[in-house]
Amino acid sequence: MADKLDWLGKHLVLIRRLTIAETVSAELYKIPPELADEFEGVSGTQEMVFKLAGLGNYRNACQLMAYIAHRRAGVWWGYRCVCSLNEELRQKPVEEINIEKPPEPPPIPDYFNFEVPKPDPAVTAAAGAAVAGAKEEAAKSAAAINPVMKKYVSDGVEQAFQAFEKANGIHPLALLKNMGERMKQDPYAIDPNSPIFRMEKELKEKLTAQRAQIIAKVKESHAAAGLNSPLNKIPKLDAHKKKLTGNALNSVYRWVVSPNAENAQKCLDIGNECTDTPDGILALSAFWAFGNLAPQLENVIPTPAGLAANGLDKVIFLSALTQGGTRGIRERFEHYFNLGVDVLTGKDNWEKSLAEGNPPHNDTFTRFKG
Repeated sequence: MADKLDWLGKHLVLIRRLTIAETVSAELYKIPPELADEFEGVSGTQEMVFKLAGLGNYRNACQLMAYIAHRRAGVWWGYRCVCSLNEELRQKPVEEINIEKPPEPPPIPDYFNFEVPKPDPAVTAAAGAAVAGAKEEAAKSAAAINPVMKKYVSDGVEQAFQAFEKANGIHPLALLKNMGERMKQDPYAIDPNSPIFRMEKELKEKLTAQRAQIIAKVKESHAAAGLNSPLNKIPKLDAHKKKLTGNALNSVYRWVVSPNAENAQKCLDIGNECTDTPDGILALSAFWAFGNLAPQLENVIPTPAGLAANGLDKVIFLSALTQGGTRGIRERFEHYFNLGVDVLTGKDNWEKSLAEGNPPHNDTFTRFKG
């Protein structure tokens, strides 16, 4: 949840649908199945919008606002979101990627970067001296033993060893020798024929094959889309595309300021040329918000229910998912929600920019450097 819930206590005035039932029937809004319990017992759209935001679910809060917003105010909200996105991308353009280059392994954490301590010569010398002293003391003790008693003990030990060998099939001294030899060996010797290595090889082969298939599909899609730039670079906007992007926001701004048939037609024309960008979808949403699918004709052909709202929802969604920029996806949804509250409460509108003659998108529509 946001640290500053500035939207608490505010009233959404620029909305067309006051109840959930009306939004479902008139705008064809679909309650997300996973949120059915949250909608239970809530009838007002404003209450539900702020409830979703209170749960931190800004994605669905934005979606519901898109369906209840006054159409002109909703388009202005989408316009403000796209301008915010473009400003992000101006500050931090999308990074170039190379899909054919295998991903770099993750960095090794600092706590794994340590040096094995080297032996201390003084400690090693002291330990050697202690061992030599112990051997010398043992030799002195052995020499002081009575020879008769020593032989008696030796014979007894040998009898015990023979009894052990008879019972276990190996002499204790031989057993100790074998243990010494085994201790010299690596206790964690790796078997190159272990099943885990075969599984690793098979998994790597599968991943390599799948990666090759994905790259082939991307190349195929890339060629089908008529993109001529190399795969290791995300295509930058050429002059024509930049012009379309700027024109889309120009047309949207003009429609918001003056939502007439001529400006609606311009939104349709430019939107159809860049339907793969939030700017283009926003232009189409402005046309749909006009309410007439044939503004050049005398007879009005009403826009289908929910089409404008669905378009605005897609603008918010695509803007949030756009690569690059300074915000993450969740941060964008929260930011766009707050922009929407400002618009639908009447705090943010186009009057100031219109009076100053400076549309907000003038300095932000260029998305990529170069």
